[in-house]
Order: sequence, then structure tokens, then C-alpha cells
Amino acid sequence: MLHFFRVSFVRYSALSSGFIFLFFFSCQSEESTKHAQYVAEGYTLFQTHCANCHQRDGKGLSNLYPAIVPEYLKDKAKVICWIKNGVNQSVTVNGKTFNRPMPANPALKDLEIAEIMTYMYTTWGNDSKITTTETVQKALEQCVSN
Repeated sequence: MLHFFRVSFVRYSALSSGFIFLFFFSCQSEESTKHAQYVAEGYTLFQTHCANCHQRDGKGLSNLYPAIVPEYLKDKAKVICWIKNGVNQSVTVNGKTFNRPMPANPALKDLEIAEIMTYMYTTWGNDSKITTTETVQKALEQCVSN
């Protein structure tokens, strides 16, 4: 008898969770849901490809790697190029100069870069808009020609 109640409770819990999930996302606009998906995927990709140097909180690693600051997020096209192609120039952040190169991420797809950008700009750039794959493609075309 106890087994029956446990199975029923688990089924009820799973069903309840599903309804809560559907209710939450059905109350959001399609754009809002897409933004949330980009941020979630971007967070995961950032942790995989960027956090080792820039840290999970974006504050950088002491004297080795710079923090992600709004000043450097002003030019989205440049940041897209940096993510894809890396950076081999010194950067000064918060009065401190960093000379270590940022490695390229040539395997990242346009969508993945768009998701990382959306996460970064939502978190540190005060921008709640989605960075589209079209924006990424256009920026990558420009950085190849420069």
C-alpha cells in the first residue's frame, strides 16, 4: 500500500511540475522566452569557454585576466570578433593593463556566440536584447575583412 502512495506522489509531483513550467512559460511572450533560453544557454557556454580566465562572476583573475566591464562591451562587433578570433593586444581594465592573449574559439557556432553575447550583455552590459545570429554573422564578416 505504501508503494502505491509513493508512486502516486511521484506522478503527481511530476505532473504538478510540468503544469507549473507550462504556466510560467505560457505567461511570457515568445521574445521573453527566447531571451531566457539564450541567457541560459549563454551562461552554460560562458562557463565552458570563458569562465576559466574571466571567472564565473566576470571579475577576471587577479593580475592575469581582465574583468568583463561595460566599457569593453560598448562595441558588440568587436566583442564578437574577440570571442571567435581571440585577442593578441594588451587591454587596460580598471586602470590595470593585461598582456596575456585571449585564445580564439573557432569551433563556436554563430548561435553559440549569440547566446554567450546575450548572457554577457544581460549580466554585465545592461542590455536585455537578444544578440541575433545575423548580428554575429555580420560582425564576423567585418572582422575577417579588417
